[in-house]
Amino acid sequence: MESDKSKIEKPLIFNLSEISKWQLDYENSKVELPALQRGFVWKASQIESLWDSILRGFPIGSFLLSRSEDEKLFLLDGQQRATSLAIGFYNPWEKTLNEKNNFWSLKNIPIVWIDLNPSEKTNTQKFVIRVITQSHPWGYQRKDNNSILSVSDRRNALKVFRENPDNENGGYIQLSPLKVFPYDSNLPVPLTFLIKSISEYKENWKVYLIELCREQLPINIKTKHSENDEKNYLDKLTEVIYSSEFDKNIFNAIVNLEQVVVPAIVIKQEILKAEDEQTGEDPTLFVRLNSSGTRIAGEELIYSIYKASFPEAKKLVENIGASFVAPSLVISLVSRLALSEINENNYPYSISVNYFRKEIKDDNFKTKLRELIGNEFNSPASQLFNKAFEILLSKNDFEIPPVLVKSIVKGSPDLFLLLLQWIKFNDGVISKEVNKNILAKLTALTWFGDNTKYVPKLWSNINTKEFCWSKQNLSIPYLNKKDFIMYPMILPTTLKNYLLQSVVKENVLWENLYPPADNKILKTFSSILNTELQQETEIANATNEMWVSFRNRLFWCKPLVLFAQRKYINDSFGEFNQMETLEDTNTPWDWDHIYPASWVYAKWNINPNTRHWTNAIGNFRAMSLEENRSENNSLSPCDRLINVREQSFVKENDWEYWEKIKGRINDGDSEMIKIHLSAIVHRLCNIYEEWYETLDVGKQFNFENNNIPQ
Repeated sequence: MESDKSKIEKPLIFNLSEISKWQLDYENSKVELPALQRGFVWKASQIESLWDSILRGFPIGSFLLSRSEDEKLFLLDGQQRATSLAIGFYNPWEKTLNEKNNFWSLKNIPIVWIDLNPSEKTNTQKFVIRVITQSHPWGYQRKDNNSILSVSDRRNALKVFRENPDNENGGYIQLSPLKVFPYDSNLPVPLTFLIKSISEYKENWKVYLIELCREQLPINIKTKHSENDEKNYLDKLTEVIYSSEFDKNIFNAIVNLEQVVVPAIVIKQEILKAEDEQTGEDPTLFVRLNSSGTRIAGEELIYSIYKASFPEAKKLVENIGASFVAPSLVISLVSRLALSEINENNYPYSISVNYFRKEIKDDNFKTKLRELIGNEFNSPASQLFNKAFEILLSKNDFEIPPVLVKSIVKGSPDLFLLLLQWIKFNDGVISKEVNKNILAKLTALTWFGDNTKYVPKLWSNINTKEFCWSKQNLSIPYLNKKDFIMYPMILPTTLKNYLLQSVVKENVLWENLYPPADNKILKTFSSILNTELQQETEIANATNEMWVSFRNRLFWCKPLVLFAQRKYINDSFGEFNQMETLEDTNTPWDWDHIYPASWVYAKWNINPNTRHWTNAIGNFRAMSLEENRSENNSLSPCDRLINVREQSFVKENDWEYWEKIKGRINDGDSEMIKIHLSAIVHRLCNIYEEWYETLDVGKQFNFENNNIPQ
């Protein structure tokens, strides 16, 4: 019998250039990524830290490879490091290189820069490495590279970028990566330029570096720390690198890169197939390796196991989710649909990794899963998902922004699963009324309900034309006496009357904001309580819990703002794709406080309600960086809104208060405090009403017809 030692070869040694060519020269690569590996998940700051470690001569660990029967090498451990190395060597300005590269799991490739003359260093790094990405084309903060740039810095950077004719059109996420640069820096150059110049041209590296920058980089490089410099970028670069004070550590670190090698342990493929019969836990070496470092678990691990079983289906799965659903979630949802179909359409609970590993060995499950995934010519799952996206986007009727659809799917996968199952039973033409019905229920349950409890309860009604449940189902807010599932949506007029009376007129503080027992809000809640709740104290406690849940969710529900501003969001960011394999979550708009937050935080002697309600959705709007305004925190709400009321979703009834706010509000100014609160409360209720009325939320939930005094 072959010993375990014979399954491990003598370690291999790779230099950095060789490792980078695994992806930059993919056709001639010695190493491939196995199907079971997940995507690239490192943040920009982790890429920067890795390159700082390499330049400082720190070890970066070893790789783990497996050798297949046909002598191919597969990378089991080290994908994040290997890809980060390749990104550092990547030269997007070199066309021949771009034609050869095939990054394993990156479409929009970050670019690594290095600051040759930093006026200050980062908190933890010796070399000032700067990474720019598609959604952060200006990079991150220099001193704290986990933090995004301030709004003013991003606007200033965008203004500089727009000076280049190639960047005049399109949103900032469409900016050419060849025409942008890290803004929070002094003298940035692409790391690949510096490596190429020093490694290939030795004594003449300075001449070559200057020429590369002259030929390839934008002529208008002006960073945050060089805008007032009289010299242009190339003159400054020449002065710095020819200066006797140039940091020789940078040059020496680049020279030493040629000597850096990374060991790789190679194992035979059969060791990956070993089973751990004693523990019953995830047995594969791949899983064990990923229990530390950047952990892979849950849906990602299920997807990795799926790809190992059906490597040919990877592209099919990615196509099913389009840009709305990550492949790992696609497999999770489709697997649950398959299990439901196998088990007489019973509700399929979330699948654990161990359960999936067990089921994937079952021929019945494998067959059903393969049928749903289909092939490039016929994919039942793809048809289901496309129909679901069509319903959710409803472009011609309700204009739900794509980014809002993505947030609903990601935040409420069980509800999306319910929709997919419903479409299986109702595959005909869906009327506008039913479409509205679906959107009302999905958004209400996502933003105000508990869909993890609701979906299992209603799964058995999946074949109804009314999308999954009858109206009577929604009249029951409890599974038991303590667990909320859903409650009535309060009429906007009822909500507005209460908030104006209590918050504006009576200045009731947030923690004391409870409607009196005879208020219409509590009557709405109490009218649909279970008959089991007989005691007045039980009813009072239950209705107060419902109110607190509703109040808290509404107060911070920014998706409602996006819904209210949906025309502006669609017009300005309709093509925005938040699905990126790099862990980078920036959006092409900013959440702007209409009444500046700095006017609240900078003062201690301020009314508590002024402070608290400044953070309500009534004081927030989504605002594009593309707007060419010199706006800053010194502008009053009146000045901020004067020309952008429609896109900011400001109605007449709140504008009449905003236009009166032309400066900071002090604690003693009772009249201005009321005006400030009136503006925010009116706009919050307008935002809520826009959603409520557009989708007929009250009618869909059948609460307006319960003879409740509103």
